Amino acid sequence: MLIEDFSDEMIEFGVKEQMQDMYLYLREDKGVIQFRKNQEIASFKEVSPQIAQQLITRFKYLGEMDVGEHRRAQLGAISYPLHDEVQRLRLSTVGDYRGNESMVIRFLYNLSVDHLHYFSYEQFETIVKRTKAAGLYLFSGPTGSGKTTLMYQLAKQIKGQVITIEDPVEIEEPSFLQLQTNDKINQTYDQLIKLSLRHRPDILIIGEIRDERTAKAAIRAALTGHKVFATVHAKGVRETKSRLIDLIGETSELDNCLMGVIYQRMLNDPNDQAEVVFGYEFYSEPAIYLPFSDSLKQYQRYYDEGQKR
Repeated sequence: MLIEDFSDEMIEFGVKEQMQDMYLYLREDKGVIQFRKNQEIASFKEVSPQIAQQLITRFKYLGEMDVGEHRRAQLGAISYPLHDEVQRLRLSTVGDYRGNESMVIRFLYNLSVDHLHYFSYEQFETIVKRTKAAGLYLFSGPTGSGKTTLMYQLAKQIKGQVITIEDPVEIEEPSFLQLQTNDKINQTYDQLIKLSLRHRPDILIIGEIRDERTAKAAIRAALTGHKVFATVHAKGVRETKSRLIDLIGETSELDNCLMGVIYQRMLNDPNDQAEVVFGYEFYSEPAIYLPFSDSLKQYQRYYDEGQKR
């Protein structure tokens, strides 16, 4: 089988089964292909090391990554053609000390409001209402919990220019101006945020705040009257704000622009249907605080009672 056909087979399988990740591991004597859906990992195939390396090289080439670099971590993204549709994929590679590469391929599903299920639609409506004002809004939650999808949905609620800055672009949206970081030409988050403000966006979406410079650039954008959505790695609502304070070292400017924090997780109901559960805090009057733990208890109680019926 040609490598092109084999890669098509794997991606088609992943899409059909709604997998979240595909893993390509290169070992001394074999290549291992696995898929992940929610918290479960399933083996797909074992192949020769040569086939595994050819697959990794093919995806790196399609993602415009350095195919000759086998140890340094690299990121990429591609729109993979499948018959009558295109599947967006995010790529990540790294090699061990012996030069054996591994690749993780994230399946990025372009979910709409109709396809992303919320345990409580009232919570989603509250988020829509409380994110209308200018300022900084932080989104956090585990990988694959739908943070980017939610930010895009909220941005579509308004008429105006939306600029996104991501590493890499995860969901292609023709109505947005989508920028992608590129360290080789100094297109960092910080530089692209400065550039985007000259375009006077109605909403600026920042894929991830990872460091002090990006955090301060996001805060400056919000302080100048822009609406800014950004993701942060944190384990809860209050932890999200604390994480940003840890990055910038002070609170005065953040307190002047932070309008809300949304934390979300995707959980499976008894029918194996994924549903998004929220926790959030909004600081404008009237202030609202919904701990994620309260939402989780409500979620568990609802299905416990439902199963008893």
